[in-house]
Amino acid sequence: MRHQIRFTLKKISRRLTEIEGLVYQYRKPIPRFLYRELDKPGLALDENTDLAADWKEIPSESYWAFPRTNFILVTNFSIPTDWKKGRLTALYLPIGIAGDFSHPEALVFINGKQYASCDRHHQEVILPAEFCDGQEHSLTLTGWTGIGGSTMGDMKNRLKMGSCEVVQIHPETRAFLTTSRVAAGIAKHLEPRDPAYHQLLTALDEAFKMIDLRLPIGESFYKSITKAHQCLLEGINKAGPALNVDITAVGHAHIDVAWLWTLAQTRQKSRRSFTNVLRLMEHYPSFSFTQSQPQLYDYLIEDDPEMFQEIKARVEEGRWEPIGGMWVEADCNISSGESLVRQFLLGREFFRDHFGPEAESPVLWLPDVFGYAWNLPQLIKEAGLEYFFTIKIGWSQYNRLPFDSFWWQGLDGTKVLTHFSTTKNPESAHASTYNADASPGQILGTWLNFQNKDDIPPGKTLPLLMSYGWGDGGGGPTREMVENILEMENFPSAPRVKPGKVIDFYHQLEAVSERLPVWNGELYLEFHRGTYTTQARNKRANRKMEFALHDAEFLAAAASLHNPGYQYPYDLLEKAWKLVCLNQFHDILPGSSIAPVYAESLIQYQEVEQITAEISKDALGSLSSRFGSDLVVNPTSFERDEPIMVDGELRGSGELLPYSITPLMEINHDPAPGKLICKKDLLENDYLRVEFNNAGDITSIFDKIALREVLPEGTTSNQWIAFEDRPLNWDAWDIDIFYDDKNWLAEPASSIKILEKGPLRGTLEIKRQILSSTYTQWISLDHNSARLDFDTEIDWQERKILLKAAFPVNVLSPTATYEIQWGNVERPTHQNTSWDWARFETAAQKWVDLSEGGYGVSLINDCKYGHDIHGNTIRLTLLRGTTAPDPEADLGKHTFKYSIFPHQCSWDENTVQQAYEVNDPLIIWKGKSAADASAKSFSLVSVDQPNLVIETVKKAQDGNGLIIRLYESQRSRGSYTIRTGFQVKKAFRTNILEEDQNSLNVEDNKITGSYKPYQIITLRVIPE
Repeated sequence: MRHQIRFTLKKISRRLTEIEGLVYQYRKPIPRFLYRELDKPGLALDENTDLAADWKEIPSESYWAFPRTNFILVTNFSIPTDWKKGRLTALYLPIGIAGDFSHPEALVFINGKQYASCDRHHQEVILPAEFCDGQEHSLTLTGWTGIGGSTMGDMKNRLKMGSCEVVQIHPETRAFLTTSRVAAGIAKHLEPRDPAYHQLLTALDEAFKMIDLRLPIGESFYKSITKAHQCLLEGINKAGPALNVDITAVGHAHIDVAWLWTLAQTRQKSRRSFTNVLRLMEHYPSFSFTQSQPQLYDYLIEDDPEMFQEIKARVEEGRWEPIGGMWVEADCNISSGESLVRQFLLGREFFRDHFGPEAESPVLWLPDVFGYAWNLPQLIKEAGLEYFFTIKIGWSQYNRLPFDSFWWQGLDGTKVLTHFSTTKNPESAHASTYNADASPGQILGTWLNFQNKDDIPPGKTLPLLMSYGWGDGGGGPTREMVENILEMENFPSAPRVKPGKVIDFYHQLEAVSERLPVWNGELYLEFHRGTYTTQARNKRANRKMEFALHDAEFLAAAASLHNPGYQYPYDLLEKAWKLVCLNQFHDILPGSSIAPVYAESLIQYQEVEQITAEISKDALGSLSSRFGSDLVVNPTSFERDEPIMVDGELRGSGELLPYSITPLMEINHDPAPGKLICKKDLLENDYLRVEFNNAGDITSIFDKIALREVLPEGTTSNQWIAFEDRPLNWDAWDIDIFYDDKNWLAEPASSIKILEKGPLRGTLEIKRQILSSTYTQWISLDHNSARLDFDTEIDWQERKILLKAAFPVNVLSPTATYEIQWGNVERPTHQNTSWDWARFETAAQKWVDLSEGGYGVSLINDCKYGHDIHGNTIRLTLLRGTTAPDPEADLGKHTFKYSIFPHQCSWDENTVQQAYEVNDPLIIWKGKSAADASAKSFSLVSVDQPNLVIETVKKAQDGNGLIIRLYESQRSRGSYTIRTGFQVKKAFRTNILEEDQNSLNVEDNKITGSYKPYQIITLRVIPE
């Protein structure tokens, strides 16, 4: 009661604030900085720079720079020779507070050499003894001012320069402050019924009574600190034991590769954060640091090779932990299966090449990604990793996963040991953070917030993990964080905390994991659902380049087999894949970055397009010398027969084998017999009869094979609906559940024309408008297909609007099927529970399907990802009109394609094939040389099981044979036979890193093996 009456805790908090400034026993002002804006980030001061020209002098406590400004500051400093010898001396650089993240940020150069960094949370730079010589030393800061506040920023929010100084640190005062800060922080979060609560307050009270704070502050204060600290430590030792809970504290700096800043700014952010970490390591021998994303290290090799060598030394020492597996922390909703493979392949290869084969910790580290596909556990294990870490699912709006440490079971049954950090930011509504500040309250909360307390085996403890440090270029851990952790190694009524590595934690967790629960299903984030759609051009470019790379690799592999002189373009393909993987970062591909990021991203996609086009052109030129001048190529796993455009004329392709190269002259271009009718109100072939009204709406789709109407009575199909899209927060990220409060339908057609009327294809051109946006659709039906195609072009002019295309279907099912990376997942079409209604918008890859016992309808797309299927209506999300952080996101022209595919029975390989046909058209090559009459069609590879899809054909990374990757698509098991069009010497099953695992049976160019449901199978095939 005494401490409440006398406000002990509040008094101590006040005294801590007063004493904090006394850590600096001696101070000397630094001369005023000279300031200049820079055109781009990262420029250092040139030796010949004229300091008298175009520079502004900045007095202390004055405003000096606007947001989003690259800057350089120059001055000098000297350290008095009469200061105490052997004491730590530092630069104190409070150059401003931007109001966002850790901005402003700057690299610190002393005498022209890069030494450290400073930012809002790292204002102290400890100086080596060599600078304590009384001589004048130059000081240069190059940096960035920050955003100016929120995600949009206030461009009027200028930085204010503080009083920059050289200072000498009184170590006893700093040590006392650390102990006091921790003791007060723990007491603040304990219940009064905890005996340690009273003991800690008493110890603090007694200690602070011993401090001499009489003004003016002088030597008597500093002499009193040592005794006060000793008194405090003795009181703490009497306050009781620590909790029987162990936390591994992992230093970290989560860096968004691009987001509210560009890639160029991120390159500097990495340097600033990493140099700060390296300086901390010099002063705290037990401090270790974890950093993911090889892309950041790759930038460092280019920008600062000397620093990269310092990091390599720390990695070898075991204090710097490379982690994460992927090239970047990639989006896992939109990136394709093969893209995720390349993330692992490029990422793990980089870490092995630069840090050694055992340096990388086998943890998929994705703290901030917006949801995780159900096939990810299989990919994790296939990549040679063992564990998974995130916190992001704890951001869900409605439901929190009921545990934090568990086995995540993937689509194929693979289980991965998974942990969600439970360290919570008290100011946030979210369950946890990966940017902990290592305060006593957060450390205690890491245990209190943990949901698996009942899963502790008898006599054991479940370890916990805390990732701490300022992210996004914020410099990572601070001195205060590290000192808090060291102070709390064995603190009364608090978890035991030790600095360590992520892999240390997972080894401890695995040792006591026998009672951990299993989560069998996807990890869907009930948040940020708009990221499946925002920045549609970027998403389209991603899909198109994924398939362009797929085609280029197949053609190059085929050319290398048939032409000994052809050089497989390893370097070009790696460059292109690195660009694609970079742009799959979880704030680029999802659409949550600023406009300059997307301007640069589209340029990089254009570079990938040029690379893949050149590779395909060279490979086709090489192949044409073997198979004839004019070729048609089927780059998919399926037999195909569809119209092709040759010399401006639509022709039949004939039946094309999987992964085949066929001379055009070998093809019978006469159309197959069958009815095709095209009128302004009708498209009809032997499979479908599609009727239109005068408005351009589809009023009937009659399946002539199944003899049933696809549409429910009284409905129209391909109905465009615009919804008001004003989420509560996070404009580019979120679609909120109330988005359907208001909606508007498209206007009736302004024009309906017949563009093609057979015999191979019928096409209607329909022009319409929705709100202020005009669009044209070319609706096509091929003579031999039950798939109805909608090629679309729109001039999108809406803000705060969400656009969907709706297809009501006469199908009854409580679940719908959504394609994910190399598999599929069923999600409810009802909203019975909070888990159901939370999934009002979900992601899919190329197709979704709604089927009942004997019939179904698939909706296929060529570059869209957001969907909802509720009741019997399938809707595809087409566009959004978000205004933050990019005020003009998605304005202008867009092109895309989607298709409706009715089918008998449930979905099967036919839906999968149609999706590949929409996304990967047949390739027509018109060569310059004369056709070879003796050339015959050639199929490089095929598989005998229709549920197995050959996804990838390429040359192996090491040049030893071909890599053939396939996956099981329909939850079946059995045996397969792969047939090749070339002589096979050997074949091996490998993982996705292309490491051989076991040999396979080979006979007469046939490779046999077995498969399990949703298994990803990678083969190394070595030709004779």
